[in-house]
Amino acid sequence: MKKKWVRKNKSNYMLDKIKDNYRVVDYTHIDDYRCFHPLAKVVEDFEFESLTPKQKCQHIEELREKLVDLFRQAGWEGDGEIECYFVPPCFGKHGDDGGTHCIAIYHVKQSNNGTSWLAIPNGFEFRLPKGWLTKRIHSVSNN
Repeated sequence: MKKKWVRKNKSNYMLDKIKDNYRVVDYTHIDDYRCFHPLAKVVEDFEFESLTPKQKCQHIEELREKLVDLFRQAGWEGDGEIECYFVPPCFGKHGDDGGTHCIAIYHVKQSNNGTSWLAIPNGFEFRLPKGWLTKRIHSVSNN
């Protein structure tokens, strides 16, 4: 009998809510891969410290399956490697309420035509907090 893995932290929420909490957009073309990381990088967060290596691998595979479904529904043909990159909290609105965790955005590039597919959290807007940059530039230039 196969043992069922029960997650006891926020990763359960993240995994179960990928479809409901992310939207997919296509972008032509991303050719600079310096910011992308293997999907396994997602479980390097402190939230996953208590997981065994086997549980981390299982989580990554389950996440990959959810993302494959999400990307395919948007039109992805199924080729390419799913990756992720992380946006610091200061570049999204959740940093305004004290959020301290990076925001994961998932990416896959279709091999046959180079289209990139991005799974972005619903409501995410890339931005700087209002006045944040101006205040810091001003304080630096006065020193």
